[in-house]
Amino acid sequence: MTIIEFALSKTNTAPKYKQIAELLAEKIESGQLTANDKLPTHRFLADKLGVTVGTVTRAYAEAERKGLVEARVGAGTYVVDKKKVYWAFDQRDNYDPNECNFGFNIPPMFDRSEMLKEAMGNVAQSAQALNQFMIYQKPTGIDSHRQMVASWLNEHGVKLDADRLLFCSGAQHGMQMVFEAFTRAGDTILSEKLTYPGLISLAKQKQLTVKGVEMDEQGVLPAALDAACRQFQVRFIYLTPTLQNPTTATMSLERRKAILEVCKQHNLYVIEDDVNGLLPKDAPPPLVNLAPEQVFHIGAFSKCLAPGLRVGYIQPPSKMHPHLSITLQNHSWMISPLLTALTCELLSSNKLENTLLFIRTEMKERLTLALNYLSDYQLQYTHDCFHVWLTLPDHWRLSDFVNRAAENGVIVKSAELFSPPATNVPPAVRLALSSPIDQAQVETGLIKLKALLDSTPISDFTL
Repeated sequence: MTIIEFALSKTNTAPKYKQIAELLAEKIESGQLTANDKLPTHRFLADKLGVTVGTVTRAYAEAERKGLVEARVGAGTYVVDKKKVYWAFDQRDNYDPNECNFGFNIPPMFDRSEMLKEAMGNVAQSAQALNQFMIYQKPTGIDSHRQMVASWLNEHGVKLDADRLLFCSGAQHGMQMVFEAFTRAGDTILSEKLTYPGLISLAKQKQLTVKGVEMDEQGVLPAALDAACRQFQVRFIYLTPTLQNPTTATMSLERRKAILEVCKQHNLYVIEDDVNGLLPKDAPPPLVNLAPEQVFHIGAFSKCLAPGLRVGYIQPPSKMHPHLSITLQNHSWMISPLLTALTCELLSSNKLENTLLFIRTEMKERLTLALNYLSDYQLQYTHDCFHVWLTLPDHWRLSDFVNRAAENGVIVKSAELFSPPATNVPPAVRLALSSPIDQAQVETGLIKLKALLDSTPISDFTL
């Protein structure tokens, strides 16, 4: 905090809050206050000047209106850096080493700036291409972009056809298009008993009913799927066969074949969410490889490259492709060709290989930390996965634990979020080890969680 030495004039008749704002402006103009200096708290300056806290609040608001200072949520008020470009921001601005957010299933933080600058520079070399990227393209995307993505995925074990591949704005958008094109209000879809919250949200928006199917450590049970197909009239099942969210389950090749056989018997289409499929070094083949005419395969580069690209892809069965293409056109006409070009450049330059290597190494180290602190508890995990699934000990109620963790500065995701309606909620939480900004913050959170797990909750007793 910067100490400001000034006093209000006794002869100045202007409102005191304006006097304070003017004095701030003078000190900034003279250089006594420089860019990014932190101003005193409202209470401190009010006591120093003999005014009310409300007066200082109005003064800071007036200075902010004039573009002199900026209020940063949870951090205070700072002198504006005029040289800072309007689109720049720093995720670390609000970083608190005593807090830990295990909430978001995102790639671990690392510096992507050099690879992005290089890729953008290469894309920008062709003026003709840049001009083409700025006009409308056909909804199915640029042929060479689809070919590049399909070719790269084929080399990495995902057998897709460039002629059938469509781009989408991330995997969530791909799911939304499938529901929009091929379902109607009142339909029932199946999923794993615990499933991705985004699916539950989309289904609710579309007025679809989600029915969870029993699972084991490999995911959905074939016998349970068969029983569900006999009980309900369903056309789709949503599955994440690799690094399932939230349980971390990965289906073996044998399980995948068994699930597809049940689907074939009941004429059931699979929406395969393979957003995590590229993370493991040796994952079983995706379902689309085994039954391309039975699977809507959805993937994205959010987990293995950069969420901000918002470039995903979807391959439907052949006969579904025309209808899905029209749906994409109705949604957004096309996916930005500039973003698909940038993605293709990153793929061709081998940058994604380096990114995957970093992610695998980083997640191995973060998982080791989790096992060091939580090995006494029931923990489901898979190597290369962003998250772990923690079953709480008997003495903890789920809601109490989630709330107490938050009070201690640790954010976890309750099993309630992953449970379709009318499903029994297990006493478990998901910890996204990839979410904290660094390993030090991961360790801070794990230490607090272990202390909480080891403690005995204080229960409210009422008659």
